[in-house]
Amino acid sequence: MRIVYIILSVLITPIVSAQEHKSDRLVNLIQEKITKNYVMEEKVPDIISSLSSVQMKAEFSGSDDPAKISEILSSSLQLHDKHFAVRWSDPAHKNEKVVYEGWFSKLDRKNSGFKRVEILEGNIGYIDFWGFDNVNDKSRSRAQSAMQFVSETNALIFDLRNNGGGSADMVRLISSYLLKGRVHLNSIYWKESDSTTEFWTYSDIENSSQSEVPVYVLTSKDTFSAAEEFAYNLKALERATIIGETTKGGANPWKFFDLIDNYRVSIPIAKAVNPITNGNWEGTGVQPDIVAGRDSAFSVAYKLALENLQSSEVPQEQLKEIEEALQSLN
Repeated sequence: MRIVYIILSVLITPIVSAQEHKSDRLVNLIQEKITKNYVMEEKVPDIISSLSSVQMKAEFSGSDDPAKISEILSSSLQLHDKHFAVRWSDPAHKNEKVVYEGWFSKLDRKNSGFKRVEILEGNIGYIDFWGFDNVNDKSRSRAQSAMQFVSETNALIFDLRNNGGGSADMVRLISSYLLKGRVHLNSIYWKESDSTTEFWTYSDIENSSQSEVPVYVLTSKDTFSAAEEFAYNLKALERATIIGETTKGGANPWKFFDLIDNYRVSIPIAKAVNPITNGNWEGTGVQPDIVAGRDSAFSVAYKLALENLQSSEVPQEQLKEIEEALQSLN
């Protein structure tokens, strides 16, 4: 029995040590990647400390389950930033092709996300779209058509309650119809190059009466990314009234970095900087001017738009239409 026990202990000890060593290497590499690439530099010391604490936990150092290791590391990192994530891919499935449709491919196929464009009773323009497409000849034409359709309305409602975001250039394009002159909307600071990219409204857009009419933006907890930027920019510029729920809170671009043993980590590498607030909506979301539930946000915005029009100078026929619409809402 003694001989067997000694042999087993000799065999087991190196295996445990190797596992611990591999875990340490993984954590150390994540710390290095974050230190070098994470844009929120002031948070790095606390993140390093948290990861060091994880190394000391037996559930982590003693585990050989990649899924559990990824979960433990992700949970620790996401206490500091929701964009962090550690992922592991099974090498046995490395050559399997996963077929999925990309966000911009889907937008291109589905009218650049424009789902519903109409003129409501009382002459209120309404645009419901679920994404901000890349700007090209096709998407520019689609956006122009949507904005042209509501160009003679007395107020505009943009419905972003189901909008998952996309391109900052489309944010610029649509915003250009709502603002006079050339306006600085947002900037992105890039950690790697220590440089800043500024986003201004397009100068080749022919502004119409849309740069004067009241604008209402509907939001929900699912409003994300570029959709949040659209709402945040207009709010900061005091160009729109935001109605609905606090948005999801994703302002900072991120990318995946390869680690060891088929692990990788996502790290925010840049951050949005609004020229007015000098901040952004990362982690906090865009706060609405008027809080309303997801299902009631439209009615709240529509009623507010009608009431504001009711007190302005409009033709008698339109005034009657407004009153009837308000009665219907009430």
